[in-house]
Amino acid sequence: MANKKIEFVAKDVNTFSAWIKKFSSVDKGLLLEIDEPGGRFLAKTYNAEHSVVKLSSIDFDSAGFTVKPSKDPKRVKVGIYNIVRMMKIMDQFDNEEFSFTVNWDDVNYKNVIEFTGLSLVLKNKSLKITVDCTSLDIFGYISDELFTDTISAIDEILTEFDLSKEAIEQINQLCSLEDDKFLEFKNGANVYLSGKAFELLLKELPGEHDGSENTIDLFKDQFANVDVEDYAVQMDEDKLVFTSEDKLSITVLSEVVKD
Repeated sequence: MANKKIEFVAKDVNTFSAWIKKFSSVDKGLLLEIDEPGGRFLAKTYNAEHSVVKLSSIDFDSAGFTVKPSKDPKRVKVGIYNIVRMMKIMDQFDNEEFSFTVNWDDVNYKNVIEFTGLSLVLKNKSLKITVDCTSLDIFGYISDELFTDTISAIDEILTEFDLSKEAIEQINQLCSLEDDKFLEFKNGANVYLSGKAFELLLKELPGEHDGSENTIDLFKDQFANVDVEDYAVQMDEDKLVFTSEDKLSITVLSEVVKD
């Protein structure tokens, strides 16, 4: 039994389920951070090639969770082995109120003390489900500083443009109409996104073109990890950074080399 715990009352957690589902397109598991001092859930994940890196956060209230304040609040890392299974477990409570307890302890990983989740206990009057947390060893942790200062940092902004939900849905539909696996973002006289058989205008740049062109090649599978939201997008020489309108989600897509 854990020596320490974070206790929540949860109700109508559909928003939380939808939030963790965002990460399932990148990996089946998730390293969830419960940031009690910040009043939020936070997670970062990446694919095997590190060509897709995603960060997102949601505050407790928006997620349907009310926390019982701790005497010494911590930011606790919780390993979830299977996101979809976790969603199905929460579904068992049919949007009724239940307690959600995170049992955690100080665990030594490579001579560093981590505040580590040991188990999750979901309980109401008629049902109790205990979920063992997955060891942090299977996750590669991305610190806030690494994400901000390196992964999502832009050395030189070559162009910026907005990308709406409707535009993302259109791009996904266009991608489904052809078998080629690549996309190309091009910044020149205007900003375009091209597949093998289509070219979509993303932004007009009247009077700004200096004759240069910059392109970034991506796999369509990478772009499929961009959630359907409204974004501000920044482009540099080798990556695109998608920042959601509410600034709570950031997805970084790194350039790939065509074979």
